[in-house]
Amino acid sequence: MADINLKEVTLIVGVVTACYWNSLFCGFVFDDVSAILDNKDLHPSTPLKTLFQNDFWGTPMSEERSHKSYRPLTVLTFRLNYLLSELKPMSYHLLNMIFHAVVSVIFLKVCKLFLDNRSSMIAALLFAVHPIHTEAVTGVVGRAELLSSIFFLAAFLSYTKSKGPDNTIAWTPIALTVVLVAVATLCKEQGITVVGICCVYEVFIAQGYTLPLLCNTAGLFLRGKGGIPFSMLQTLIKLIVLMFSTLLLVVIRVQVIQSQLPVFTRFDNPAAVSPTPTRQLTFNYLLPVNAWLLLNPSELCCDWTMGTIPLIESFLDIRNLATFVFFCFLGALGIFSLRYPGDSSKTVLMVNKNNAKLWNNVGHALENEKNFERALKYFLQATHVQPDDIGAHMNVGRTYKNLNRTREAEESYMMAKSLMPQIIPGKKYAARIAPNHLNVYINLANLIRANESRLEEADQLYRQAISMRPDFKQAYISRGELLLKMNKPLKAKEAYLKALELDRNNADLWYNLAIVYIELKEPNEALRNFNHALELNPKHKLALFNSAILMQESGEVKLRPEARKRLLNYVNEEPQDANGYFNLGMLAMDDKKDTEAEIWMKKAIKLQADFRSALFNLALLYSQTAKELKALPILEELLRYYPDHIKGLILKGDILMNQKKDILGAKKCFEKILEMDPSNVQGKHNLCVVYFEEKDLLKAERCLVETLALAPHEEYIQRHLSIVRDKISSSGFVEQPVFPTAKTSGGEGDKLPSENIKEIRSESGPTQIIKTSESKSKKQLAKNEDKENPQKTKDIKEIEKKRVAALKRLEEIERILNGE
Repeated sequence: MADINLKEVTLIVGVVTACYWNSLFCGFVFDDVSAILDNKDLHPSTPLKTLFQNDFWGTPMSEERSHKSYRPLTVLTFRLNYLLSELKPMSYHLLNMIFHAVVSVIFLKVCKLFLDNRSSMIAALLFAVHPIHTEAVTGVVGRAELLSSIFFLAAFLSYTKSKGPDNTIAWTPIALTVVLVAVATLCKEQGITVVGICCVYEVFIAQGYTLPLLCNTAGLFLRGKGGIPFSMLQTLIKLIVLMFSTLLLVVIRVQVIQSQLPVFTRFDNPAAVSPTPTRQLTFNYLLPVNAWLLLNPSELCCDWTMGTIPLIESFLDIRNLATFVFFCFLGALGIFSLRYPGDSSKTVLMVNKNNAKLWNNVGHALENEKNFERALKYFLQATHVQPDDIGAHMNVGRTYKNLNRTREAEESYMMAKSLMPQIIPGKKYAARIAPNHLNVYINLANLIRANESRLEEADQLYRQAISMRPDFKQAYISRGELLLKMNKPLKAKEAYLKALELDRNNADLWYNLAIVYIELKEPNEALRNFNHALELNPKHKLALFNSAILMQESGEVKLRPEARKRLLNYVNEEPQDANGYFNLGMLAMDDKKDTEAEIWMKKAIKLQADFRSALFNLALLYSQTAKELKALPILEELLRYYPDHIKGLILKGDILMNQKKDILGAKKCFEKILEMDPSNVQGKHNLCVVYFEEKDLLKAERCLVETLALAPHEEYIQRHLSIVRDKISSSGFVEQPVFPTAKTSGGEGDKLPSENIKEIRSESGPTQIIKTSESKSKKQLAKNEDKENPQKTKDIKEIEKKRVAALKRLEEIERILNGE
C-alpha cells in the first residue's frame, strides 16, 4: 500500500473546499433545528454525562418518545461548536466541511489498498465531489455520517494490519479495530456494519480464499476426510473474536435503548408498516434506486420518507423489473469476484413533489424567516399531497395562528386531532402515534385558552394528551400554566411535580414550581425552587430576575447582597432589559446608596425612555436628596408619557409649591388630579392649601369641609379646618399661618398614606413568571416644611407639638404595616 503525500491531500482538500465553500453561509435547516437549536445537551450548563443518557435530539433514552438514535460523540462535537461560537451556524458548517475532507483523504488511503495511485486518486476525487454526499456535508446533522465514516474507514484500515508475518495474528490492530468500531457506532449506528466488511476482507482478500475452495474444505471436513488447515483455523479465531466483540456492542446498544424500539409511523416509513408483500417488494426496490443515484444523481432528495418513493403493492408493478435486474447483476458480480479473484460543475437539488415532509420542511424554513404567508402555501400543499398527515395540518394551524387567523387555526388543529388513532382496548397509543403528533392537543389547548370562557375545555385537552401518553412532560407543564391562570395553584403544583418525576434536571420546571409557591404565598419555598433552577442552569434569566425580586421584597437585609449579585448576572445576560437596572436602582435606594441608585435609574431610562417607575423613582430620589429642582424635568418627562400619573402630579405640585413658589403651577397639578379622581384626598387637601396660600380663606374653608367629608377620620384635615375658621373669625391678623401641602413624607408635618412606588413590568417568556405586586416604598415623597406664624399662642404651639408626636407614631405604625 502506497502512502498518501501532501500534494494529494492538498488537491483533495482544495476540491472539497471549492465544492462546499458556499455551505459556510447557510443557516440551520430541517433537522438541524431539533438537533442544534432545540437541544439543551449542547449547553455548557448541561452535565456531560447527560449526553450519554439522551438520544441524538436531547430526549432521554428512557422515555418512550425517544428516537433511540444514540450518537453521543456526534453531539459532543456539536457541544464543542457551541462552546466556540454558541449558535452561529458558520462554525458548524466549517467543521462538517473539514470532516468531509478527512473522510475523502482516508478513502484515498483505502483505495490504494486495491488500486494503483492514479486510479485511487480519481476514485477519491469522485468521492469528494459526488453530489450524493451533499446532504451529509451541508446539513449539520449529517455530521453523524461524516464522523461515522471516518472511524468506519479507520477501523477497516486497522484491521488490514492484523495479518502478521507467516500469517500470524497481530492482536493490537484487532483490538484497535474493535475500539474504532465502537467509536463509529457512537457517532452513528451504521458504524457497526464495518465488521461485515472486515470479515469479507479477511476471507477473500487477506487469505485469498475462493468460494469453491471454501465449499470443498467444508465438505471434506464434514465427511471426515480431512481437517481444517491451520491458516483457516487462525482466520476462524480472528473472525470469532471480531464477531464476539460486535455481539457485545450490540448487547450494550440494546441495554442503552432499554430494549425498546423507537416509535415510527407510516408517515416516517410507510413501507415498514405495510403488509406482505408490499413491504418486501418496496424495500428491495430501494436497492436499485440507490444504486442508480450513484450513477445518475439527478433526482436527489434530502428526505426519503412518506411518499417520496410510492409503495410497490403488486408483483405486476413494472418497477419490480428494476429490482430483478439489480439482483441479477449484483449476484453475477459477486460470484465472479469470489470465484475468480484477480489482479459535474453545478449540483442541482430536486425536491420530490410526492413527499409531504419536504413541503413541510420548506415551509419550516420560510417560517423561521417569519415569512408566514409563503410558509402557509407550502404547508397547505403538504396536506394536499398527504391528506392524512397530522403534522402538516398542525403546521397549517400554527401558521394561521401566527397570522392571527384564529378561526382557521382552530379548524386545522381540529382536523389534525380527528386524524389521531382512536382508542383500541388493550392497545397502547405509543405503538401507533408519533410523539410529536400529541402536540396537537397542546397547540389546540394553547389556542383556545386565550378565551376565558374556554379554560375548562383547554384543560380537558391537556388531560386527554396525558391519558394517551402518561410520560408527556409538556402536557403537564402546559396544564400547570393553565391551572395557575384558573387560580388553582394546588392543582398546578401537582402537575409540575408530576413533570418533575419525568425530568428532574429541567430548570424551567423548578422555576415554574417556584411560581406556584409564589401564588400559594410561600416565599421561602419559592426561593428554594428558584435556587434549584439556578443550580441546574446558573444563567436561567427569569430565575435570576424573579428570585432577586423575591429577595428584595422579603425585606431581609442579609439577602440584599445576593439579590444584587443575581440582578447583576441578569443584566449581564439581558443587557437590553431596563427592568434589571431599575431593580438594581431600587436595591441601591434601600441601601441608602443614592449615587449608585441614580446611575442605575438613568441606565433604565436610557434603554426605555418611557419607563414609568424608573422616571418616578428617579424624581423621588432627587426630592429626597434635596435636589428637588433636578426632579422637575424628570417629572415633566414622566407626565409627558403618563399625563394621569397621580403620584407624579402630587410630587410635582409639592415641588412647585415649596421650592419654586409657583402657586399657579401647583394648583394646576392638584386640579388635574381631581379631574381624574374627584375623591382623591391628597389632591383635594393640597388644593385647599393652595386656596389658603392665595388668601382665599372662605374657599379654603369650603374645600377643607369637602375634604373632611371624604376622609372624616383624618385628624390633620380637622385641625387645618379649625385653624382656617379661627382666622376667618379673628380680625386684625397680619400674616396667615401657612399649611404644608399634604405629601407622603415622614418628616415634620402632615402626611398621607405612603404610595406604592416600586413598579416592575411583568416579563414575557416561555414559562409562567412572577407578577409582583407593587411594593410599598421605604422612601418618602418629600420633606414637609411647616411654616408657623410667630404670633401663635402657646396653646397652638402645644397642639402643634402633639401633632408632630402623633405623626411620628403614625409613621412608625405605617412602617410596621409596610413590613419595613
